[in-house]
Amino acid sequence: ISLIGFLLWDGIPSFPQPSGQDWWVVGAIAILTLWLSRSWLLRVSKIQDNQSQFKTSNQQTNLQKANLQQTNLQQTNLQQTNLQQTNLQQTNLPKLYAQAMDGWAIALFIFQLILLTCYSLIVYIGFGSPTWFMLIVNAVTLGAIAYRSFPYPSNWAIYGMGWSVELLTTEALGLLDHPLINLAVANTVLGLIAQLLGDWWRRRSNLYKIPSSWHIIPLLYGSLGPVLSWGSFTNWTGLYSFALATIAIGVGRRLAEFKPLIYLALFGVSVSAYQLLFYQLSQLGGGAKGDGLIIMAVLGTSIMYAYRVLSPWLKGYLHFTPKELKVISHLHWVWSSCLLIAATTESIESGMMLGFSTGAFLVIYAISQGRNRSNRQLGEIWVYLGFAEAWGMRLYWINTPVARLLSGPLVPWKGAIASLVAYFLYFLPWENWGWSKRPWQIAAFLIPLIAIAENPYSGNLASLVIIAAFYIILAIVNQQIRFTFISVVVIDWMLLRWFGQLHLTAALWYVLPLSLSLLYIAQVDPYLSEPPQKQIRHNLRLIGTSIICLVSFWTAQWLGLLTGGISVVLIFAGLAMKVRAFLYVGTGTFLINAIYQLLIFSFDYPFSKWVVALFVGIGFIWIAATFETRRDQITAWMNQFQSWE
Repeated sequence: ISLIGFLLWDGIPSFPQPSGQDWWVVGAIAILTLWLSRSWLLRVSKIQDNQSQFKTSNQQTNLQKANLQQTNLQQTNLQQTNLQQTNLQQTNLPKLYAQAMDGWAIALFIFQLILLTCYSLIVYIGFGSPTWFMLIVNAVTLGAIAYRSFPYPSNWAIYGMGWSVELLTTEALGLLDHPLINLAVANTVLGLIAQLLGDWWRRRSNLYKIPSSWHIIPLLYGSLGPVLSWGSFTNWTGLYSFALATIAIGVGRRLAEFKPLIYLALFGVSVSAYQLLFYQLSQLGGGAKGDGLIIMAVLGTSIMYAYRVLSPWLKGYLHFTPKELKVISHLHWVWSSCLLIAATTESIESGMMLGFSTGAFLVIYAISQGRNRSNRQLGEIWVYLGFAEAWGMRLYWINTPVARLLSGPLVPWKGAIASLVAYFLYFLPWENWGWSKRPWQIAAFLIPLIAIAENPYSGNLASLVIIAAFYIILAIVNQQIRFTFISVVVIDWMLLRWFGQLHLTAALWYVLPLSLSLLYIAQVDPYLSEPPQKQIRHNLRLIGTSIICLVSFWTAQWLGLLTGGISVVLIFAGLAMKVRAFLYVGTGTFLINAIYQLLIFSFDYPFSKWVVALFVGIGFIWIAATFETRRDQITAWMNQFQSWE
């Protein structure tokens, strides 16, 4: 090789001296010649092996015949061994030359590929220009490695052919316009072809594992597409990413340990879809940011449902379990939901109904996932997420015709309608349909309250009565008296609004419902009925009755009949129900009111104060006398009083 190289360098008579590019041809021809010579030497070696085996067999037969009369068997064996060694030396020489030629050809091939790679980089940087001559050099080099590897290429030989194909493609496309874009497309096509060839080779060889080059080369080809198009955003950008993801899926499904590659590829599929969407949006120009987020949510929702619909086919093609496909769908649900809710914080021009439709599909998906008989807790979480999604997309559904009707003519009856909807949500047979009833009942419990909170002053009184009745029904069905506390609050609100409509200005009207509510809670609450909580119950009764009496006394000072009547009612209620708080407050209020009225009377009529003092003195004397004569009875009353609430 060196001799031929020096001869070409110095010049051979009658032959022109090689120029710069001629040496590329010399290298390619040298590689091809070495591998052709190797093949010829291997054939010669095979012929010599056959001849040697035949010759050795005949000579051994003759030796055995010639030595039948001899008794020295050791000498015979030595002659046979020497004969075999002589024949082996004669047949090993072509093999040794073939190995040497193969080694030098491989070294020259690698060196040639490195030089051709550098030349291609120089061309694409702009410091050189592609030529047909270099295209031929690449073709000869590729033909040489293909000839060397046929019909059973090694792993490194496949890498070499892949490298050569890339260089040949690079040189060929360099002759055309827009070489980088064309090269990106060509590499994408080469990646798909290489991936399909790898699958074909795997089926043809009937092997579970094939050389690693069949996995890596398609990925390298496919990766060059996005890399070469980096920095430019065109309609091809998403297709490059999609092709790479497709190649990765094809490679990843070959072996179980390649499954992470499939996850990455599926992520790439979604990314490529969004790249295509972004390009289309960029071509339209203008538009509100919220509309763009809604369109992105639509795409994510479409991908999510595509995974669900194609799940029977995908789990066989990708070798995924149904659970793994569900996880991927769930991730798209989270992404789309975040986009849709984020859009509500931006300006929206024309995508309101599209956002509502998308949100409806997302809510349906979440609630459908709640039908989980094997894991009730997980199913409940999905239903809660569906409800949260419905509330988060509130901006979309408040602009629907039904919502406009509820916010317009039907606003006074909004609470009643909400109670009707809540009633059906609460009592429908959700468990028979596969859902847990708990989330639905919680939602039904909250809906009327939300209706009141949204329009606290718009609902009519009948609507509030219906809401209160709804919670009373829940209390009866569930045997949970505390549900009636909500009814009490609703009724209080209804009474306060009614008093306002009647233009009642007396404070007692507005205090009375609140105080009676406290007394009701103290009377029926199961927790307060326990013996350790008697003091809390007693305090609530004191507060409730004291507020009524104090407001009555303060706002009706000159008309003591009302306060006196209330105090008398409390006294009799305390005696009848054996409740200390009623008796304490009633007695105290009665005495305070009586003393106050007597003071007023004495100031208005000075002489009457002596009459009043006389009667008071007589009263004290009577009390003292009665106490002494009925000491035992009073003691019995006091002991009995200790058992009162």
